[in-house]
Amino acid sequence: MEKTTPKIARTEPGIDADDRLSFLPDEVISHILSFLQTKYAVGTTVLSRRWKDHWARVSNIDIDNHLVYKPLSRKMAILSLPQDEPLNYEGGRRDFEFWRFVDKVLAQHKNLNSVRRFRLHFSNWYREVLYHTRFDRELVFGPPIEEIDVSICVQTVDGAPDYMPCIPENFYTLKNLKAVKLHRVMMNAAKGSVSLPSVKILQLRYVTMKNFESLRRLISGCPVLETLHLDNCYPNRNEEDIIDVSLPSLKNLKICNYADEFESMMCPIVIEAPNLEELYLEQFTELQFKGSISLSCLHSVDVDFGFDCEAAYHDLVQLIGQISTAKKMRLSQSTLYRLSFCDDVKLLVFPKLIHLTIGMGGSSWLLHSLLKSASKLQSLVIDLDDHNGRPIEWESLETAPAPECLLSSLEVIEIKEPIEFEDDWKMVVYLVNTGAVLKKVNMHLKSSARETDREMVAFLDLESLLKQSRGPNRWEAHLFLPNNKVNRIYRDDEIYIGEELDDDFDEADDVTDADYNINVKTKMNSTTKRGDSEA
Repeated sequence: MEKTTPKIARTEPGIDADDRLSFLPDEVISHILSFLQTKYAVGTTVLSRRWKDHWARVSNIDIDNHLVYKPLSRKMAILSLPQDEPLNYEGGRRDFEFWRFVDKVLAQHKNLNSVRRFRLHFSNWYREVLYHTRFDRELVFGPPIEEIDVSICVQTVDGAPDYMPCIPENFYTLKNLKAVKLHRVMMNAAKGSVSLPSVKILQLRYVTMKNFESLRRLISGCPVLETLHLDNCYPNRNEEDIIDVSLPSLKNLKICNYADEFESMMCPIVIEAPNLEELYLEQFTELQFKGSISLSCLHSVDVDFGFDCEAAYHDLVQLIGQISTAKKMRLSQSTLYRLSFCDDVKLLVFPKLIHLTIGMGGSSWLLHSLLKSASKLQSLVIDLDDHNGRPIEWESLETAPAPECLLSSLEVIEIKEPIEFEDDWKMVVYLVNTGAVLKKVNMHLKSSARETDREMVAFLDLESLLKQSRGPNRWEAHLFLPNNKVNRIYRDDEIYIGEELDDDFDEADDVTDADYNINVKTKMNSTTKRGDSEA
């Protein structure tokens, strides 16, 4: 008997479509479904009887409540929450259905014995519903698991008890696990040894642990770890607690600690990481590099300390001195403000620094010292949005020797947000007039700003900068506007006004969705407009 080709049951009139997927082996179909969100993989069960169980054999589980509905705002959740029956409000019912779906998925996969990637994200305002799920009581990861990504982002509504789901104990001995990303969950202390020989990525955000010994054992149990993020993880600590991170393989380290609220809850960390490439520090100074290790591989450093951080100023200078071999560095406005109280900052040397991003803070001599310490600097970004009401305190530098980088290497200056303070403006004019090899000045406007007013301010800034520029070099001005909208641009000292660029304007090709890049090669070395010179 001749074999017939399966047909899709529902097709448009006149279309005879082949169901080619039905000829594929079950293993191939399950593999294909593994690339879908679990919600959509489960939806394929309605296709036919054969498809009923395919989703249960997928190797990836990816569940996100944002795919099901948009969570209620905190205000709406509280207003719609009855006092007598908390699950009767709309968000509560939807949360209950979501966690019931999670329970069914876990039951169907028999505790994830064949799952390689597990991702579960839940974000809402009501915590009571978590008591109705068996998620953390029955969850057990199987040996094949390679990636775990769990984020349970909830906040307590008035009267609801605190609760955080717990990661299963067998987590500490998963041999094939490569990446761990945990957010707002609880980790009990390991009863035995911690052995995670394949983990390269460990990211912990607001993770609760019993003590720092548990954190130390977890880190030391990852011998090939390359990325370590500790974001506001607060185990109970003793005064003598120290975390010793000896990881030759570590390349990326991020430590965040909101010291204004939890100053005493984070213990010092001693790092032995000769191959470290990227370092991010926020509100944290109790960091030491073990021995005399050369951080020759260090590429990027981001240091951000709030005004309320109680760490000593000289400790901050010492810390920056330890990481001064970076090629790329960002210092927040609050960090510069704290450095302005330290005379030792003049002793800093950045022998490899090429790109520097700074917030506005401190004084003119501090900026002069930083530029003097970075003789090879090529790019300087000034973030005016990071001023926090503390503009730079500018004093004239006309009598001070110009830093070497301004005379020989600095080619690009970027200014984020229009200039609001007079002293900030004096700083920009000084940089433009002193830079002997300057090629570009970029100005950025963020979409969150009041667009019309800020565009006018940016336009006036460029015009004023044009008039005050008296340096020997010829440099370009690039104005970046959000939302693909262009009101004013400069070209050859003329002003063009229009809602958007003309189609035949062929010099503005570098356009992105985030910013409208008006890549116009504007010659800004003249002090007058063309119309004035012709007159």
